Amino acid sequence: MSSDTAAISSPIHEVRSALTAWTAACVLGSAVAAAGFIGSTPLPIFMWAAAFLFFAVASDVRFHRVPNLLTLPAFAAALVAAPLLGATAGYADTLIGAGIGFALLIIPYALGGVGAGDVKALMALGAWVGAETILGATAWAVIAAGTFGIALLALNGELLNFAKRWGRIAFALVTIRRNFYEPPAAGTQAAGGIPFAAALAVGLAAQFYGGVPW
Repeated sequence: MSSDTAAISSPIHEVRSALTAWTAACVLGSAVAAAGFIGSTPLPIFMWAAAFLFFAVASDVRFHRVPNLLTLPAFAAALVAAPLLGATAGYADTLIGAGIGFALLIIPYALGGVGAGDVKALMALGAWVGAETILGATAWAVIAAGTFGIALLALNGELLNFAKRWGRIAFALVTIRRNFYEPPAAGTQAAGGIPFAAALAVGLAAQFYGGVPW
């Protein structure tokens, strides 16, 4: 590819990525905000959640990270404001919710499945909505992440290769009884992963609409 072609195609790719990110952020953030109108959680909490997820999804889709500049102020605000606004059952519930949010993703983070920003985002949301809500939202988020992942693999024609790769991993685990991991090829959808913030936004909205998934 010539440098001229690269110069032309790059801005187009950048604009397409930005539009995708902001569209996803608007849709998912609106879903969470709309859930607030039919639920029992105070409306200011949903307004905050929608704003937080708007920027988190936009950043995660666009840059594949959720920055500290977003998560840490959100967490600090939750510690102060969430109990006062009636979002949780008190300061203890706020702290427990934050602790659960952190604990739920610390192992996936250690294994390389999610980023540090995802852990901090879930911790901040846990502080805002409390222990029970963050458990259900995370369960829905895992379901959403799996659904997103399968859909993206299918759209990119990688689903069969994904199944074969994990089949080889499972076969090695059963036959030679040792941990074996075959990483996806560089540049594939499987290697790029999915924006967990988007799955979290869907999970939180599903939790507010339908309750825990069990």
